[in-house]
Formats: sequence, C-alpha cells, structure tokens
Amino acid sequence: MSMDFSKIRAPKRTPKPIDPLEIFRGLNVADQNINDLWLAQGDALRDWHRDRNLSDVGVVLNTGAGKTLVGLLIAQSLVNETRGRVLYACSSIQLVEQTKEKALGYGLDVTTYFQGQFSSNGFHRGSAACVTTYQALFNGKSRFPSEEPTAVIFDDAHTAEHLLRDHFSLRIARSQFPDLYSQIVALFRQYHQRIGRATSYGELDTGGSGALFLVPPFEVGEKADEFRRVLRTGSFGNNVDTMFAWEHVRDKEDICCLLISDTDVTITPAFLPTRCLYYFQDGIRRIYLSATLAAPDAFARTFGRIPDLIVAPSTSAGECERLILVPERLGGEAEDVDIAAALVEDKKALILVPGYARAKRWEEIASPPRASSVPEAVKEFRVDTGEPKLILAARYDGVDLPGDTCRLMIVDDLPTGTGPLERFLWERLSLSNSLRTLIASRIVQSFGRISRGLSDHGVVVITGKRLVEWLTVPKNLATLPAFLQKQIQLGQAVSEGSGSINHFVDARDACLDRREEWINAYGDFMREAEAESELDNSSILGELALSEAEFGLRMWQRDFNRAIRALQGTLNTAYELSPSTGAWHSLWLGWAFSLSGDDESARTQYTRAHAAQRNIPPFPREWLNQSGRDIPDQVQAVAELLTDTPDSSVKFPVRMQLDLALLDGSGTVRETEEAVRALGQYLGLRASRPDNDHGTGPDVLWETEDGVAVCMELKTEKTNDSQYRKTELGQLLDHVQWVRDNTPAEEVLPIFIGPHLSASDRSNPPPEMTVVELPELNTLGERLSSAVTDICSSALPLEIRIAVAETFAERDLMFPNLLNSIRRVHLANK
Repeated sequence: MSMDFSKIRAPKRTPKPIDPLEIFRGLNVADQNINDLWLAQGDALRDWHRDRNLSDVGVVLNTGAGKTLVGLLIAQSLVNETRGRVLYACSSIQLVEQTKEKALGYGLDVTTYFQGQFSSNGFHRGSAACVTTYQALFNGKSRFPSEEPTAVIFDDAHTAEHLLRDHFSLRIARSQFPDLYSQIVALFRQYHQRIGRATSYGELDTGGSGALFLVPPFEVGEKADEFRRVLRTGSFGNNVDTMFAWEHVRDKEDICCLLISDTDVTITPAFLPTRCLYYFQDGIRRIYLSATLAAPDAFARTFGRIPDLIVAPSTSAGECERLILVPERLGGEAEDVDIAAALVEDKKALILVPGYARAKRWEEIASPPRASSVPEAVKEFRVDTGEPKLILAARYDGVDLPGDTCRLMIVDDLPTGTGPLERFLWERLSLSNSLRTLIASRIVQSFGRISRGLSDHGVVVITGKRLVEWLTVPKNLATLPAFLQKQIQLGQAVSEGSGSINHFVDARDACLDRREEWINAYGDFMREAEAESELDNSSILGELALSEAEFGLRMWQRDFNRAIRALQGTLNTAYELSPSTGAWHSLWLGWAFSLSGDDESARTQYTRAHAAQRNIPPFPREWLNQSGRDIPDQVQAVAELLTDTPDSSVKFPVRMQLDLALLDGSGTVRETEEAVRALGQYLGLRASRPDNDHGTGPDVLWETEDGVAVCMELKTEKTNDSQYRKTELGQLLDHVQWVRDNTPAEEVLPIFIGPHLSASDRSNPPPEMTVVELPELNTLGERLSSAVTDICSSALPLEIRIAVAETFAERDLMFPNLLNSIRRVHLANK
C-alpha cells in the first residue's frame, strides 16, 4: 500500500501570549484558593511588562504577598517571547519542589532540575521554564551556561548573597584535611610572630579558641609559590565537598582573602566577582524577586549591579499581625533566655540562632539538626500538633511555617557571621554601616518564617543583647519595612510595661487566643505609630557597592589597572562612610597596586589601612622590630604610619595635614568629628566614630592599649549664651555606659568638645566630666604635625621607634600626658 502524502499538512503555529496577565487569564487553575490575581500582583506584572526589555528588574513584594505566582508568570511570558531557555532559581531543593507544586496548582507547566536530573524536556524544547537551585547555577561546574539561557528569575533574591559567597569559597576543614590545614597554618606562622601575634596565632594548634585570622594579601603573595604547592596536595577536584568551589578559586588563590580559624581555612574573594558568571552577561534578562532586597547596595553587593527598575507595588498583603516580646526589658540579658524558654515551654515553637555555637544556649530545650537533615526536620515539625521545639542555625530563609503549623518563634541574637569573611567584617572591622542592609534583610526573613499573609498572626520573642540593641537604633530601624518598625515599637512598649513574666504570658495568650482587647490595641497602635524615614546615605552605599563589584570583577580577570580605578575613585567616600570601610578598601587597593608593580603606592595604602583600623593586619617592616627596646603600643602605632622610602629616609604621612585641617572649626559637624577621630589615629590611639559606624555610642572614641577610653561628644555648634543641658549630660553618660559594655576599657573619660560653658541648673554633672574647646585640639594637632615633621627629617628607618618614643615624650604627646597638656575644664553648674 502506497503512502498517502495528500494528508500531510504543515502545522499552524498559534502565537503564544507574552502579556503575563493574558497568560494568567488562559490558565486552567486547579488551586481552589486562587480565584484571581491580587491587586499588588496585577500591578507588579503590568509594571514589569511595560518595561520587559530592561536587562535587570527587581520585583519587591512582602512575604506572603504572592510573589511566586508573579515570578512564574514572568518566566512563562519570557519563554513564550524568546522560545528560549528560561531559568527560575530557588534557594533549596525543598523550594524547587514547592514551587513546582504551586505551578501545577496555577495550571503552569515547568521543568525541574536537581541532583543532576531534568523532570521533563519542556525546558529544552523552549516551552517551559526550568525551576532549579541557586547551587545548580552558581557552582563551578554548572551545566547551565552551556544551555545558553535567555533569562533568569532569581526567587528570594535576598538569599543569593551567602549562596554565591559559599560557591566562591573553598573551605579546607581541619577535620577533613588535617595535614593540609597544619601546613597552611605553619606557612604563615612567622608573619604573625613578626607582628606580635605569636601567642594568639599559636592557639590555633590546640583549637577551641574561636579566633579568626585574616592573612593579608601581601603576605599570601609573598608565600604564593609555596602556598600553591601545598594546595595541590589537597586533590580538591576529587572531593564532592570542595570540587565546585575549587573550580572557581583555582588559579585565583593569590587574589582572594585567606582566613584561618581553629576549625578551617577559607579562600574566598574579598568582593564577589558575580559579574564574571555567564548569567550576568549582556543580552540576558534578569528578574530579582524579593521580600526585602530594595536597597541599592544590597542588589549591587550580591549581583554586581543595581536594577534598571524596581517594581514595588504598595500593598498590605503579607503584613501579618505580630506581637513582639523583649524579655531583656524584664530581666536583663542574663535572664532573657530563661524567660523566653518559659514562654515557649508549653507551646510549639521555632527558635532561630545565628550559628551552632549560639544553639548551645538552648540545649536544655532542643538541639539543632545537622544541615543535611534540616528539610526532613522541618517537615516533621510542620505536621507535629504537640509542643515540639525546632532550633535552626543560620537558616533565615526557605522555611515556611504559616498559620497553625507554628505561631510562636524565638529570634536569638543578631543574624551575622554566616561565613568566615562576613564574621571578620562584622566582628573585627565593625562594618555595621556597610552590612546594615544585609542584617536588616535577614531580620525581615526571620520574622517571615511563621507569618505569611495578611490574615496570619503570631508571637515573636527577641533575645540576645546585640539584636535587642540593634533594634533600638533609628538608623537600623529605618532599613526595615514600616509596618515591622511599628510592630517593634509596639513590642518595646508592651515589654517595658510588663512587671513580671506573668504579664508576658498574658500578652502572649492575648494574641494567640485572639482577645478583643489585644486586637483593638494592636490596630490603634499601628494606625498611630510613625516609622523612621529612609536612610539618607543609600546612594552612597550603592555607589560603594558598585565599585566593590567592579573591583571584584577586574581582579578576577587580573586587570589590575582597571581594578585600581574602581576602588580609587570612591576611596574618600568609603572613608567618609566609616574609617573601617575605607581601611578595607585601602588594603585591597594596595594589593592591586602591588600586583601592578607600584610598590610605593601599595605601601601607602597598607599603612593607611592599618592606621584607620588596627584589626587590618600591618605590612611588616623589619626596621620596626630591630631596636631591642620595650616600645609602647602607642609608639609602635605611630611608627607604622611612617613609611620608609628607597633612599632610606622616613616619609611624612601623605594625608595627615589634610585629615587634621578641619580641627580649625571650618568644617561641618561630621567633618569635625572625623578630624577629631583622625587626630587620635595619628597620635597612635585606636580611634573610631561609634555613632557614625553603629548608630549608637559617642561621636568620637579614643582607646589606649592600657584600658583607658576617651569618650567624646562634639558640641562645637553651641553659642556662648547657652548651657550644657541635662539631656546632653544624660546622653554622654549613656555613651559612657555603651563604651563600658562594648569595649575592654577599664576607665572611661567623658569629655564634651565645645565652648567652656556651665551645666544647666537642673543637671548634676559628675566630677570626671570635662569640657575641651576645639582650638585646644587644633593646637594639639599642630604640635603633633611639628613632631612628626622633625622625626621624618632626622631619623633613619632603623631608629624610627626610638625617635618617636623620645620625641613624643619630650613634647607631651604620650598618653595620658597628651590629655594633661591641653586645657580641660570640669563641667559644673553656675
């Protein structure tokens, strides 16, 4: 029988809709809870569709406001438009499966990919988006660049930063690579002996110290050949725990941070080179879905760019009701865990802690599951109708326990330090300005674990001094959503108004039992409360984050000259934001100079970095350790500021005159504060601006190695017909307490920097409170400059510390004589 070709017809191609609203209207929705799009969902889709050709678009919707449906509709719209391969990234396999279930309920077809398997061929045929994990996209052996995707939707984009960091971080665990770990520690032992940290570094050998050391890049470079030889013995490419990160950092060891703790060695870039990944090339569209990632610096720090458009429709969806309780307001930090434990004793509760070490505080209640067991533990907890307690360590995302699955949660301590570099930046460098939006994002994520929608409600108990303090600082609160700020204010009021734990229990039950008096009080407070306005430095933070991203990319490409331009152009802005931020940038700018062959500029930056932040490791100069005399720490610090030149002379600090110039009173308040801080730095003291850096504490703080702190409040704007008011005295005394709580100082000297005026009649200044006029500090700065000029003109490098010690002693520049050499007037009433 012959073939009947007359019945063969070319298929007719029906154009597929690309308007996401039209796609939704054509769906066969199986989920009975979905009747129509919410107003905010429709607004978000319309706004995105109008500018769909932009390369980078952020879509910000509250947790519980339905952003998954928005993301899936955008994904299908892009599939229909490009007929290409579109990726939808989630932070875990659990969320991939959850997203697939939601897609099926919406009537959308998707392909999933995890554990090396595609669930269908829809992705390759260009008919369905592929829902996969960030891990599958970012690992060093990812298959997806070869798939040439046309677009990527990043779901929960606020979780991507630490996942990206993990994939660019080679961690050499002491337990897994004991010999290799020991060899690396030994390789950098001599450096730490030379800078006077032999004892603390030696504690790595015994373990348990909790110490964390940054080996500076110039020292890694000095030992680069031997370091590479040692690393080659690790066979990282054959180990599933290290092979994916090794693919990224191999051949980049010398341009990465090297961090050593008593548990592991970590190699990771100082600034993420995200833009080197295929997904961030031109021609690929990216959509970032987030509940919290609205700040420009947060986008730039994670993805290396600021979106062309932020779609953030106004909505109350996801603004669930919360009662926040702060046990510290009742019993102090020593008892806050006990009070919190009592509040959850007879209830089902989730407990979030920043790490396994912190989880030990709760060991009488429960222990956290291993990381690999978390998904199963969450599933079991979700369906348990009893009174279980689930502790999760450093898991601020990917856990959804809405409604009756859990209505009570404890958030313990500040959510920082998810990795060694972040821990170093937070704990050692105090980069609270730069990391503020990151911490805010995690706090918002934490609060969203048990409350998902407008009709949901729950109780959140806050414990841990650092978290409680963070939530009281206006600069910090301003980074949180307005409705959460108001809930925190309400929680503070309820907690401060409680006289006993019984009041806490009653408040908890009032919320959970839906008592009318609580519901009415909550509604009234939320209507009347006012939130903090947005930060005024968001554009500066965004600018710095973009320069960091550019630097990270160019260093990864070994284009050192363009890397230098990236950080050099914003270096002064970084120092203005905070000396610690500037110091971190100076360290890596110095290394880029070194790699480009400009050693003199490199040493200038290394010196400036260590001077501004003493926890930045110093550049070792042999002549600093050859006097054979017992040299005070203040002298050592000054000597490290002075650079030696090729002709064996000593060079005056490049920026010293400029940094001290505004001690003459001609600058703004902030400029004057920075000049006073710089004066302390050039005097060889640890000098900082806590209020600027942390949003709390004194304007300027000078600290000595002997445990003395000079706590300064600047009141230079005061006129001669005014007085120091009771509130100002109280503020300075509060800051004295802050210094005692947050520094090792044994003695704190409170000083107003301003005109010699009396205290108001209603105030009672303590006898140790004094006033110093700004011209006195200007004169001190001039004496210092004259002394340093004389030292540089007469001393040889090998004699520098002796010269500093003798000159500073002769001219009353050693502490405490330097304070006695200026006029300090005791504050008193008239």
